[in-house]
Amino acid sequence: MNTSHKETTTTVPKDSKVATTILRDSLGTVSFSIPTRFDTSFTWTNHSDCGKPCDHEEYRFQPKTLPVFKESGFYYDIPDISINQFTIIHSGYFPFHNGDTSKNFARHEHFKGRLLSKLNNDNLISDTIEKIYDRYFSIVCMSGFDTIKQKHSATLAALTTIRGNEIEFHYDIKTKDTINEKEFFDNAAQFIRTIRISNGI
Repeated sequence: MNTSHKETTTTVPKDSKVATTILRDSLGTVSFSIPTRFDTSFTWTNHSDCGKPCDHEEYRFQPKTLPVFKESGFYYDIPDISINQFTIIHSGYFPFHNGDTSKNFARHEHFKGRLLSKLNNDNLISDTIEKIYDRYFSIVCMSGFDTIKQKHSATLAALTTIRGNEIEFHYDIKTKDTINEKEFFDNAAQFIRTIRISNGI
């Protein structure tokens, strides 16, 4: 794992626009840049069998030319569709704590392990802890190939905390075409570095 403790210099990505999302239950407000082609957005609650403590609030941005799919349930099967999207995820149940708890190596390792087991990605490309603006982010890059659906995939996932509560940011792509992984990860990282978070009540 590579760790970076200095603040990252942010460059506004090309062909991008600024978006702002108010998180539910006064958790906070997030502003960020996303690709201009992500012209559709929607939110939903991903319900799980164990009730609200396992539910997740999700906020997604994607091109309107791609099918809309909302994950729901403890187990779900993503249909055989192409994906190019940015998703914000946080629990539907959370306590509030004072102070910054985002720089946590044990949390980083758990996050990385959970992603690798859940997303069925074949390759861990990189993982790091990076300071972006005023908080630390765990950042994990993965890629894979679905031999059944014959699709390439790549994911850059980042995790930080708001008053002790985890919030995730995912850039995902899945396509039959070969992915230029370096370009995808470089671009996704550039967008992640535009994230600014203000605490809620």
